[in-house]
Amino acid sequence: MQRRYSRRRTGACLIFVKWLFACIAALVCCAAASIVAAKGTSPADVLEFRSGEIAFTDQSDIPAAGWERRATPALWLSDEARAKLEGKLTAWGRFRFDGRLLPDEPLAIYTENNRERLTVYLNGVELFRNYRSATSQTLGWNRPYIIPVPRKLLRDGGNELVLRVGSDRQFSLGVGTVKVGSQEVLGRLYNYQQFWRVTGSAAANYAMLFLTFAAFLMWMARRSETEIFWLVMTGLLWFVRDFHFFAEESPLDPYWFQQVSYYSLYFAVAASLSFCVAFLKLPNHRRIIALLFTIGVALCIFRVAITSTNRTDLATSLSTLLVSLTACGLMIREWFRNRSLESLALVAVVLFATILGLHDIGRIPNVNWWQGLGFHIQPYTGFLLFSVFLLSVGRKYLRALAEVETLNTSLEERVETATHALAASERARQRIEVEHAVGIERERLMREMHDGIGSNLVTALAVVRKQGEAPVAEETLQRAITDLKLTVDSLAPVEGDVVALLANLRHRMEPDMEKAGVKCIWRVEPCPSLDWLDAPNALHMLRIIQEGVGNVLSHASASSITIACCPTEREGRDGVELILADDGRGFVAANVSGNGRGLSNMHTRASQLGAELRIESDEGAGSKLSLWLPVEMHVRKSA
Repeated sequence: MQRRYSRRRTGACLIFVKWLFACIAALVCCAAASIVAAKGTSPADVLEFRSGEIAFTDQSDIPAAGWERRATPALWLSDEARAKLEGKLTAWGRFRFDGRLLPDEPLAIYTENNRERLTVYLNGVELFRNYRSATSQTLGWNRPYIIPVPRKLLRDGGNELVLRVGSDRQFSLGVGTVKVGSQEVLGRLYNYQQFWRVTGSAAANYAMLFLTFAAFLMWMARRSETEIFWLVMTGLLWFVRDFHFFAEESPLDPYWFQQVSYYSLYFAVAASLSFCVAFLKLPNHRRIIALLFTIGVALCIFRVAITSTNRTDLATSLSTLLVSLTACGLMIREWFRNRSLESLALVAVVLFATILGLHDIGRIPNVNWWQGLGFHIQPYTGFLLFSVFLLSVGRKYLRALAEVETLNTSLEERVETATHALAASERARQRIEVEHAVGIERERLMREMHDGIGSNLVTALAVVRKQGEAPVAEETLQRAITDLKLTVDSLAPVEGDVVALLANLRHRMEPDMEKAGVKCIWRVEPCPSLDWLDAPNALHMLRIIQEGVGNVLSHASASSITIACCPTEREGRDGVELILADDGRGFVAANVSGNGRGLSNMHTRASQLGAELRIESDEGAGSKLSLWLPVEMHVRKSA
């Protein structure tokens, strides 16, 4: 049973690992499809601005001077704006294009990665803003925008597209990507970017939050399960970290919301790794968990210390990845130690999350190594980790439930076996009690027969002898006494011992044979026990032999009788054969087979025993009676 369960467990683990890698592959394929679609814009349909003019002023109107040529997107303008505007975070971006280069179809402006409040102007006319008022704490950095362009605002020659961005967050000010062209083409790009940046990440994280609440309820019922606690912390901290990716407005003061978003990453990673450590029960797992959160606090302090370097995100992110890789090393060592598929699955998902982290590090604004898939994958990393962790916990409890069910089944079988054994024991006890009662009653009957009828017969015999009555009467009384003793002997428990029965028979009949002048020869060999030989059947056997001996004494004129007993086999069945042979005058068996009542009774008794009775005789050659008794009775005959 244990081996069967182990095979079932291994198969379930394999399915789990396959599912994990299938999800990872699906995520990669979907992301690749999106970026292909995003980059599938035709140059003839869309103008993409690789550079523009940047200006810093806090005025509400488009500035007339102060413009500087810059490469775009320009995502790290916070320090420059703060220096030029005395701490205020406001910047302008200007892009010029020839309207004749655009296709003759509905047009639109597409822009992304603008931090944070965005206002769009075309040829001096305001077309769009992503905030309700100047005090709105709008989060526009990760949101794409598509703005339809009225044809009447376009000029055949030069056109001027201006973006105004403003922020209240410490490091969030920048002019993002800007494209102008076919509304249909840019609409497809917008749909893909909107899904992966906002809609998909929001759905994944809100689903994770709901499951986190369910896990919290589970932990409240099972507070001793530390891995469930870390599962809850993983879901909660990753939601806090990812919320700024899809939130439309800051729920807190912009500065503090930014700090919470940044610093929660370190503790989300620590909670995720703590779950793995607790779930796998790594050696010294409590110390490892404490060390992980100590490192998280150290990274927070490190981030504060290097804020002025403009490389804060890069340094702390690389440090976080290093911690993740170190924890993966510990889990890999654990996998090599026990070859657990759970260890393999957790290592796989953590390594994959680390790779995704490298992707997003390359998209840090002040790093800008590459654009990768065109959007951040981190909002899905937490959901992926949490999902795999939740499945791991679910599998653990399903496995525990299966073990409980197996134990219950085994317990039920044991209870059933014990019940049957108890019932059998009770039946045996009752049978012993009945046999004991029967034995007591048999002894009573034997005693009554011996002390009552036997004593009366002996007294009558003594009176007949004393008074000299007819020899016939004396003989009759003696035969009755012998017969009574034989009956009493059959009632005594013999436990299937044929030899013991024959010994009693010899004791009772040998004196009568000697008086009749007949020599008795006994040839008895050790024989197997006959379990079916109870008192009634023993009486049948003794009556057959008694009848045979009586016939010899009355009719055969024999000088000797041989009584033999030996084990034999007939037709593949073991048995015991009783032989009664004499050297008398014999008889023709065919002449008396149907007439003698004694012989008929003998055959009837043999049939009731399930035995075989054979009588062989010839005139002048004596006779032979053979009674074969089977060791095992196929069909128990009733007396």
